[in-house]
Amino acid sequence: MEDFDAFEELFAAVERHVQQHGQKPREVVVSPSLYLWLSELQREAVMMRGEAVADVVRLETPYGAVSVTIDETMSAFDVATL
Repeated sequence: MEDFDAFEELFAAVERHVQQHGQKPREVVVSPSLYLWLSELQREAVMMRGEAVADVVRLETPYGAVSVTIDETMSAFDVATL
């Protein structure tokens, strides 16, 4: 998986969920390493806007915000939706 694009996979997982279930997922589940990477990106973006940093990682999608949670059994390249 040399060309793994985390954002592409996250949005593709949300899109698949919407196509299969007719609504956005309650949450996107990722590995601890992917969660850490996403939380760092979110923290930097919020700080650049001068806003308060939140501990909850959320993915802004065309269907609305979706919470991101950790599953320690997942590999670094897996993304699931609930």
